[in-house]
Amino acid sequence: MAYFNLIMLVFLSAVVSAMALHASNSLHMVGDDFGWRVPASPGFYNEWASKRSFTVGDALLFNFTTGWHDVTEVSKEGYDQCKLGDSDKTIKDGPATIHLTNAGDHYYMCSYKGHCLKDQKLAIHLAPTVNTTLRSL
Repeated sequence: MAYFNLIMLVFLSAVVSAMALHASNSLHMVGDDFGWRVPASPGFYNEWASKRSFTVGDALLFNFTTGWHDVTEVSKEGYDQCKLGDSDKTIKDGPATIHLTNAGDHYYMCSYKGHCLKDQKLAIHLAPTVNTTLRSL
């Protein structure tokens, strides 16, 4: 019986360690050192995003100066047309942290006039958390 308890303890320790390893959330600073502002080249933010993986539980840090930029999540149509929708919520105070809670595609833009048209916008795909499969063990 003591041997069985030891085996179970080792197994549970391994599962908890694996869950802790996979449950660590990432903070992604949008644009890295460039921050969140009008980029010099088209596609800058989407190129930045293409080099990263985003999962539920991560967060995006939009580093911008209050009064010069903002960030709002928009629909795909809003992203494509650089237009805000009725239910869009704009964060005006920078830096702004957005916690990623729902898997799927997400779209962000700066609502200042002309900024989105100059490509200050970001599209990401958010994968489900890695540790959801571990929970079933």
